[in-house]
Amino acid sequence: MDIFVQSRGRSPDFEYCWQPKVPSNLSDIFSLIQSESPSVALARFHKKLMLLATGLDSPGKKDFRDRPIRHSIAWICNDNDYDERQMRAIAVKALQGLLISQVDEYINWDDEIGFKASFSELKNMSQSFLGAEIESQSLPPSRKFSKIGKNSQNLRDDLVYELQRYSLSKRYKFLVIATGIKSEESLEKAEIWRSLSNLVKSESWKDLSRDEGEQSNFFGVAIAIIVAVIVIIALVLLVVLLHPLAPKPEVTPSPTPTTSPTLQTIEETSQTLQKSFSNSPGLLKEVLTPSVKSEIELTPLEN
Repeated sequence: MDIFVQSRGRSPDFEYCWQPKVPSNLSDIFSLIQSESPSVALARFHKKLMLLATGLDSPGKKDFRDRPIRHSIAWICNDNDYDERQMRAIAVKALQGLLISQVDEYINWDDEIGFKASFSELKNMSQSFLGAEIESQSLPPSRKFSKIGKNSQNLRDDLVYELQRYSLSKRYKFLVIATGIKSEESLEKAEIWRSLSNLVKSESWKDLSRDEGEQSNFFGVAIAIIVAVIVIIALVLLVVLLHPLAPKPEVTPSPTPTTSPTLQTIEETSQTLQKSFSNSPGLLKEVLTPSVKSEIELTPLEN
């Protein structure tokens, strides 16, 4: 476990600074809290857990303008079961307001660098918080999704209950935010497992999983519609492909005479035929009464 402390010296020559250095990913958490007010933040970064407590007003130390000095302290540890239980135990103390007096005891004035923190004592103090009340039960379904509420004592107590009994969610990067003036919209956008702010109006937990469920339902309906359309199109194509194609009737175009017969030509042909039959009555009889033979023969006309 690594510990980092922010404080300042008594004289104007010593401004607020971090010792031994600025902890990593600090800006990501600072963007979600009002660091001047008492705030608690717990997050997961790169397989590490980070707990930050800010706005811890010293009960006795004041700066050159007689303002209480505000301490901040950060803990970073590996993301395993044992260290997680320790982080939850420290977060419980911070949410209960029991951290400031013990932290202040191990941060003292220093004429050369402004202040000096006893990191070994701070580490021992942190480890002493871990007790039998910190369990590791799995989160029940009703507590898995993100919730937001007003930073009231009632909701802080409920959050303490959860941290004492349940392991941290693996789903969220930001796990706990309890702060002063921070807008509800910015906290909702950050997708935090549990967030409390003085600017949130709801006196009870607001379950943000409802919005997630509505969004999931919307996408589910959209996907169902798309699938249904694809199935219908596939069935239509299948029917078209398997339906036997009826043969189209062949249409033989009627011959088009090169020269259309005129009325005069028709009359001349009729007169010729009548003259032929009147001159040869036997020919007419033969045409009207053909002879029946074993084979049909065509008998040429004799002149």
